[in-house]
Amino acid sequence: MIRWRIGKGWPEESLALLLREARHLPRNFTAASGEMTLERGWNQVHSEASLGHEPPGPPCEDGLFARARRVLETFDFSDPRIVRWHFLVDTPLHGRTVLLELKSLRQRLRYLVGVRVGDVREERGEDFSVFGFSFETLEGHIEEGREWFLLQKRHATGEVRFRIEAAWRPGRFPNAWSRWGFAVVGRSYQRAWHEQTQVRLRELTWNHPELVGSSVHRGKVDHSTDRLEPGRVRFFSRRAPGRLTTLIQEEEETVEREHWLTPLGLGVLAGMRSLTAPALVSQRLSESPQLSADPLSMALARPWVPRALKVLAIGELVADKLPMTPARVKLVPLSGRILMGTVAAASSVGERPRHRVALAALVGASAAAASSWAFYSLRRLATKRLRIPNVAAALAEDALVAALAARVLARLRLSSA
Repeated sequence: MIRWRIGKGWPEESLALLLREARHLPRNFTAASGEMTLERGWNQVHSEASLGHEPPGPPCEDGLFARARRVLETFDFSDPRIVRWHFLVDTPLHGRTVLLELKSLRQRLRYLVGVRVGDVREERGEDFSVFGFSFETLEGHIEEGREWFLLQKRHATGEVRFRIEAAWRPGRFPNAWSRWGFAVVGRSYQRAWHEQTQVRLRELTWNHPELVGSSVHRGKVDHSTDRLEPGRVRFFSRRAPGRLTTLIQEEEETVEREHWLTPLGLGVLAGMRSLTAPALVSQRLSESPQLSADPLSMALARPWVPRALKVLAIGELVADKLPMTPARVKLVPLSGRILMGTVAAASSVGERPRHRVALAALVGASAAAASSWAFYSLRRLATKRLRIPNVAAALAEDALVAALAARVLARLRLSSA
């Protein structure tokens, strides 16, 4: 079964009829997994990226792995600008038939082809937990082959990764120009889809939990959601004869950089208002005590600590505006701010190797020192040269502290989700 058209997609009634028809279609290939090799003419494709971390051990009830699994089960990770999925969500995942609406030429040219969920993997071992399923192409598909979507959590580190791997070769095309067009642009769309799949899965599980597992139901057929369209993310890809390997290296580097934004932000906050940074970390740890991985974090996670730190932080806001308060760049105040930046940053990274904790502490301390001098200089500029009243300048800095604190707290919750 293959359908194609230019312009709009298929109406609901047509999709329902075609989905019923596709249930009885056989696979369009007979090769077993071990036979789908480069030497036998099968292209190999894979992409893999880190989704982030959750507490070590088996998957948490509503943690990153569980949320990502719900996205996989409802197929919402596929970018509908390239491939939209039509299916019945109330049918079992194993053996579920799906219509793929493939789009090209700015979504003007559309193909409708069938696939079926061939196998489902659900494993929980001593070191890893794995969930995933495979797609097998059906008669009439423009490709032949099998594609796996695999979610894995490493129990020791809490890292959750998503991998797509496929073996495929060209299938049946409705006409000659379709085959020629696929030969020219097919790899580009394939690479873009892999990239967007990794991006969308992270975006949904991190920033849009309200959309997780909520496929769009419009009557007779369910559809992968089109309510999320993150922008294109560039990535590094390596070519080899007959092979497309999408490593998503830049995407992983972006995740790695984002891990250091939290310690950096906490250090900047400590330089502005020394007690705000540990107050934020203490609040987050008290919300999820299981994230505490060392005595310092366990102390900050005690229920009374965030309340006490909040009171002290408010007192610091008042003291900052008093004329007798010493300048923040003097030895004692500066040392205190560096200490608070160090403590907050080191406690924010969770259960990581010691060298990463030490590096986070160094980032926090350096940011606190730089922030102290930077905002001290800005305050002097505002009050001495621009003749702005000290209270007004201090209130402006307070507003900046509040905005930055909200962002840092959100990132703390996100990175430990």
